[in-house]
Amino acid sequence: MEAKDKERNKKHEVWEDSFDWKECRTNDFIRQKLEYIHNNPVKGKWNLAVSAADYEHSSARFYLTGEQGVYPVLDYCELADIDLTQPLHSCAESAQHKAKR
Repeated sequence: MEAKDKERNKKHEVWEDSFDWKECRTNDFIRQKLEYIHNNPVKGKWNLAVSAADYEHSSARFYLTGEQGVYPVLDYCELADIDLTQPLHSCAESAQHKAKR
């Protein structure tokens, strides 16, 4: 723990200080990353659920069964037409843009 964290009375770290950014360009790559994320809570040292779909904080249930869980999930395939190199617009602006097409 860093000195500045101790000064702020920080007691613990939740996440490790690391970042491994990956550009998701293909459906296969996205599915591979989703599978990795979905399976993390159910294996290794975590064992937070029996299956990925049983872990309530995961989108795995949605992708496996189509059922929404605790948090609403939007299928990544529905994001395919979003240009992430452009500034994001409000929902109203996006709806107007789609209506003009």
